Amino acid sequence: MCVVGGADGMSGAALHAARAALAAGAGLVKLVAARETIAAAQASLPDLLTVESSLGENLEPAVAEAVEWADAVVLGPGLGRVDVREGFVAQVLARRAVPTVIDADALHYFKGQANRPVVCTPHLGEFRALGGDALADEAANDRWAAAARAAAKLKCTVLLKGVPTVIADLRGPEHVVASGNPGLATGGSGDLLAGFIGAFLARGTVPAEAAALGAHALGRAAEQGARQWTARSLRPADVLAALPEVWRAWKSQKPGTPPVLVELEAPDLW
Repeated sequence: MCVVGGADGMSGAALHAARAALAAGAGLVKLVAARETIAAAQASLPDLLTVESSLGENLEPAVAEAVEWADAVVLGPGLGRVDVREGFVAQVLARRAVPTVIDADALHYFKGQANRPVVCTPHLGEFRALGGDALADEAANDRWAAAARAAAKLKCTVLLKGVPTVIADLRGPEHVVASGNPGLATGGSGDLLAGFIGAFLARGTVPAEAAALGAHALGRAAEQGARQWTARSLRPADVLAALPEVWRAWKSQKPGTPPVLVELEAPDLW
């Protein structure tokens, strides 16, 4: 898969997303980013393939090749908001129609109805930019209805971050994810989420389920990490370090007896 973002001065967001994608089983991750971010990646994360970009209005040939190569794209972590980014986002979305997570700064430039499966991952402030003031005001009172309306308007899957996290697509509200803790308010947590969802998309999971699995994996890893570090001091690196315990727990889940499909692990109470 391919992570696109990481403007100069915002390297951390793209690197968090790329690390998360690798930890979630993406297999091979290519990072398209500005020079400063590429240098940081080459120094600290040799697992990545890298492509340097100006993140300007026109895609360089190597960038176009990278987004054509990918099975899924994560677009936006650390991308930055300057005038040329609108054209850049449009150019990426005009390439081969692979499933795409639109996150962070890229949400400000997404107009909806892309030629591909899309998962948008806004928090409430980004939701206002994505869906408009009326939907954002509605979300303050009814997150489920607002997310469903946004999904219908934009013709995509919408994951509205918060307590709880709500996932909706063209069928309406699909999933609610209540796992997690206050430690996920730390900067970088949303970048991990984007990377997790991108990895599930790259493995062929349909968008609404990929979004729900990514959010639940993030929440459970945060709960695991807090047992050692506490929610107050939790950082993205601690969440990633706890992720293998989540995979082990999920592997050991036993099928339920119909009509129960599977019995999830009990949530932590905070």
